Amino acid sequence: MALHPGILRNLREFFRKFTPSNHLYHMEEQWIRVFAPATIGNIGPGFDVLGLAIQHLGDVVEARRVAQGVYIREIHSEMPLTNDPRKNTAGIAATEVLRILNIEGGVELKIFKGMPSGSGLGSSAASAAAAAFATNYLYGQQLSREELILPATRAEEFVSGDFFADNTAPSLLGGATLTRSCLPLDVTKIGSLSNLIMVLITPKIVILTKEARDILPEQISLKQFVFNMANACLITAAFAKDDYKLFARSLNDEVIEPARARLIKGFAEVKQNALRAGADGVAISGSGPTIFAITDEAKKARFIEDAMLRTFAQFEVDCHSLITEVDNEGTRLLL
Repeated sequence: MALHPGILRNLREFFRKFTPSNHLYHMEEQWIRVFAPATIGNIGPGFDVLGLAIQHLGDVVEARRVAQGVYIREIHSEMPLTNDPRKNTAGIAATEVLRILNIEGGVELKIFKGMPSGSGLGSSAASAAAAAFATNYLYGQQLSREELILPATRAEEFVSGDFFADNTAPSLLGGATLTRSCLPLDVTKIGSLSNLIMVLITPKIVILTKEARDILPEQISLKQFVFNMANACLITAAFAKDDYKLFARSLNDEVIEPARARLIKGFAEVKQNALRAGADGVAISGSGPTIFAITDEAKKARFIEDAMLRTFAQFEVDCHSLITEVDNEGTRLLL
C-alpha cells in the first residue's frame, strides 16, 4: 500500500532531524551567531589588571545545541588552529559553561577568527568569550555576563599559562574593566572614554603571551612600583570620569614595556615618531606586538598612523593598521 505524500514528507523530515552528525543524534537546532570584540590588555601600566574592548575587530562563533559533548565543526582562520575542544579556548569555555550549568546537553561550534593569534589583541580571549556567551544563551541565559568571565578566563589560562581576566572581562562586558582579584574573581567595569581614538599597528610577527611573560623582570624597584601604580589608578579614574586628558597623561609604563619592547623591532623609534606626529600616548597592547597610540582628534589619527607605518617600514617590518574606538557593548548576539 502506497503512503500518502504528506506522510512521506513527514517521515523524511523525522529521519532528517535524527540523522547522526559528529557521532551524535540531535534535533536540527538553530545556529546562533555571537561576536566578541578584541581587547587591549594592561592599557599601559595596568598589568593583568586593566583591559579595554575595541571596535571593528573580534571573533565570531556560531553555535547550536547538540545532545551531548562539545564539538568544533569548522575553524576559519589565517593561522592553523586546533579543532580539539579540549585545547581550543572556545571549546574549553563552552565545556566550562556546561559544567557550571550542570545540565545534560552539548554544543557544536564554528569559529571565525577576526584577528591572528599572538597579536596582543586578546584573540584567544575573544573566542572564549564568544563561545561562553553562545553556550549560555543556548541553554536559557542562566549566567550573567559577569559570571561568564570565569569559564572564559579558565579557557584563556590554558593557552597563556596564567589566570588573568584583563582580556576576557572587557571582551564580555565592553568598555574598560579592572580585575581586583583572580581568586576569588572580582572584576568591575570602570567605564569608557567617549572621545578616545586609538591607532593600532600590528607588526606581522607573533608574540605568544606565555613567551612574553617569561621575559618579565622578577623584581622591580619601589620607585617603579609606585610610578606604575599611580598611573594605573589615574587610568581607572579617567575611564570612570570619561576624562580623556587624565588618561592621556597616565599612559606610562616603566615596568612591562621596557622588557617587551625588545621583542618588537623598531619600537622605540615608532613610539617617538607617533608622539611627534601628535599622539598623546603610546603603549604596547597586551603582550604585543600590537602597539596603540591615542588621540582625541580624528584628523590627527591618520598622521599618527602614517608616521608609525613609515617608521616600521624603515626597519623592514610589515604591518596591519586600524583606527578604532572603544567598544562599549561587549560580547553580543548577531541577528
